[in-house]
Amino acid sequence: MNKASLRIHYLEKRRTLTVDEVREDSNRIADRLVRPLAHKPPYYLHTFLPYNVKNEIDTVLIGETVKAQFPKVQLVVPRVVPGTRLLEHFLFTPDTPLLINRWGLSEPDPHQAPPVDPELLDAVIVPLLVFDQRGYRVGYGGGYYDRFLPVCRPDALKIGVSLFEPVPQIEDIDEYDVRLDYCLTPHKTWHW
Repeated sequence: MNKASLRIHYLEKRRTLTVDEVREDSNRIADRLVRPLAHKPPYYLHTFLPYNVKNEIDTVLIGETVKAQFPKVQLVVPRVVPGTRLLEHFLFTPDTPLLINRWGLSEPDPHQAPPVDPELLDAVIVPLLVFDQRGYRVGYGGGYYDRFLPVCRPDALKIGVSLFEPVPQIEDIDEYDVRLDYCLTPHKTWHW
């Protein structure tokens, strides 16, 4: 299947999940994340804030789990630069003031949260709707992470998180698609 058809199918599939199912699967994924990070614990871990309307994985829970295992980890979250398809990145703590953007997503207040250069990031938790057995992903279609990931250090881990197991192959991968290093599902850790 191509990206457009996979996007439609997996958005609908995710909509059918209950809040409890998403919470349970988020817990399983959070527990799985500790292993890939244990080899070289990150100092800066980038994650996205969940968009609960779309039944996204609870990345706040994931961040708490990682911090419990690796107390020195600094969490970083993105903000969409208004009028662009670019992200900027800010330190995230329990006290970080959040604003709601035009899509209803929570983002750090850029006037109050300290910025973080993408070159500092050791690992990035990457949002997705579905991934394939080669490590490529389908997101929401805006290309934000396809622009962001190449400006990270080459050794920064790219870790997808998915509520579903992979499809065999996404047909229309192109030169702008960035392959993941890992993808975590509730039942398996995929590594490339």
